[in-house]
Amino acid sequence: PQCARARVRGMPQKKFRMTSTELKLKRDRLMSAFRAGKAAIEELGLPYFLANASALGALREGQFQPFDDDINVGIYSWDLAALQRACPEPTAARRDGRMISTFARCGFDPVSEVVDRAPQQGDRTGQPPSESACPRTFIAEGWSQEMAFPILYKFTHKESLVRFDILVYTVQFGQLWDFADGGAETSSGWRYSMFSPQPMEFEKMMTFTMPAKALEEHYGPDWHVPRSYAYIENLSRCKNRCQVLRVHPWSVDIQKMPLPKVPTWEEFRAEMKQYRIKYAWAMVDTESEVAPKPLDLYAIESKPLVLFQAADMCKNDGNERLKKGNVSGALDKYDEGLYIMDKCREVLTTWRLIFRQIHDEKAEKNRKDRNIKVADLVEPDMPREFRKDHKDERDYRMALLLNAAQAALQLENWEAVESRAGQALEMDAKSLKAYYRRGLARLRSGREEAAKTDFWSMVRVSNFESKEALSQLMKLLDKEEMQKQMKKLKATMDKDNKFGTMLKEMEEDDRIALQDERYQRYISDMEQRKADGQRELSFDDWALQYEWRYDADERAKVRTAWPKCFSHMGPAPLPIEDWEVDYLTHKEIDKIVYQRQTAAMGAKRREREGPRPEPAPEGFECKLEVDAEDEELLRQAVVKKGYNYWW
Repeated sequence: PQCARARVRGMPQKKFRMTSTELKLKRDRLMSAFRAGKAAIEELGLPYFLANASALGALREGQFQPFDDDINVGIYSWDLAALQRACPEPTAARRDGRMISTFARCGFDPVSEVVDRAPQQGDRTGQPPSESACPRTFIAEGWSQEMAFPILYKFTHKESLVRFDILVYTVQFGQLWDFADGGAETSSGWRYSMFSPQPMEFEKMMTFTMPAKALEEHYGPDWHVPRSYAYIENLSRCKNRCQVLRVHPWSVDIQKMPLPKVPTWEEFRAEMKQYRIKYAWAMVDTESEVAPKPLDLYAIESKPLVLFQAADMCKNDGNERLKKGNVSGALDKYDEGLYIMDKCREVLTTWRLIFRQIHDEKAEKNRKDRNIKVADLVEPDMPREFRKDHKDERDYRMALLLNAAQAALQLENWEAVESRAGQALEMDAKSLKAYYRRGLARLRSGREEAAKTDFWSMVRVSNFESKEALSQLMKLLDKEEMQKQMKKLKATMDKDNKFGTMLKEMEEDDRIALQDERYQRYISDMEQRKADGQRELSFDDWALQYEWRYDADERAKVRTAWPKCFSHMGPAPLPIEDWEVDYLTHKEIDKIVYQRQTAAMGAKRREREGPRPEPAPEGFECKLEVDAEDEELLRQAVVKKGYNYWW
């Protein structure tokens, strides 16, 4: 699971804890999957028992462990063989088909796992090869498919997204063996002393579990102490993992093996109570049930769907507490929901960066394959589901912020109101609820001017229809001041509306082009200012102070207002400043300025010295004296040769 985050190079891994609502939701999902899986197994008539981590949680905690994403259930190989013999055709395919169809009726899908092999010829899907894990089998060289030993059946509960694993336990060399965790594929397995399923009451229903002795063989004598290890580290710490020299082939004629007796539930109840007391003592000095850790993007608790469900539970619980007068508890629940949304935002951001990283890798490979300098592979749009998750995260966050601001307002926690309402306004600058609640907090904390600003913002956003804002302003201002401010605000809004109407009447592409042109002017001007050693301006300051110089009408107004400028030429257009042009046009402008100054100085000199006499034309004129006959002959000769000097 960490390989996804590893794709985002250099990204720090934030740590998050599981809140109480998330823990409850996770356990509810695990329990929902267990109930459905239990019903399917009982329909098949297979004796079963909770195994490994699921048995650990049931015995020592009385509930499933929240950091598990699957339910582990064990069955015996002879019971599975009996199920196969009961099929109309006692084949492995019929046995597996019955298992899959029964679990499908109970809301499960079989799991497919990615395998490490080359794609088959003709496969154009681009997806890595996979095969069904229902069942995952061990097959040795020379075995037929009927001899393949079923190690594990994997299902996924569609409603809760929890995986339901059925482990097949068999007897070899006088001991019980489980090959599921790494199993026969790695020539290793888990070895147990012979045991029978222990009956127990779990979540108000009777079920069966792996006995405490088997857990001690697997996890050690201190199995009741809570620990959370990564998968590989957990394998190294288990006590009963050993080499498998031989795995017997599957046989439909496997007979039931004798198993030791176990105590009844009434006899076992006191023993289980001691396990839970030991667990409680071990948890005394623990700050939280699940320690903060980096997000596992593939875990159930990191899926946006589950996080939205947890946030919705926090919001509804907070609303109920607020109605009952438990305002402080309501604020805690809203803040818990916001913490969950912070986690959701981190998940979505990480996946977005992973998608970008994958695209960059594909684009770079495409560039190299095509032998081009710059990659031109277009990044595809994000999936529709991903965009919906972004919208849902924003909606949940907005609702929780507004509710938290209301709860903090009732608690007179002005700082919390300012923070929550301010965050809501950063997301939606037209939120009337955020303005009103922040305005009330500012007013009650003695900041009247800031409160007026929020109430006037409400009036502007609501187009003078917010009765709450007008009511508050009438309390803060006298009648004349109120009318004056209203008149001023209406004039400003009319001007803005007129400008907005003009923009709407323009074609959308024209508006985009206009804004792009303004931004390009701004960028060019800032580059020139940087080259000239001047400070950089914000776009708003630039638009206010300098953009008018690009408008002919605005320039004409300025020239009319100030007809003379600091120039020896007297009345003239405004001088061109360095920021108005780039360095490529400076020479051309200097040439134009020189020509204008030369022409102006020449005109002044002629005015001072008076008109000059016209100079005699250079060269001379003469008329050729010939008679008419010679002239005609000469004309013909000249025209024939193509000369025409005087005709």
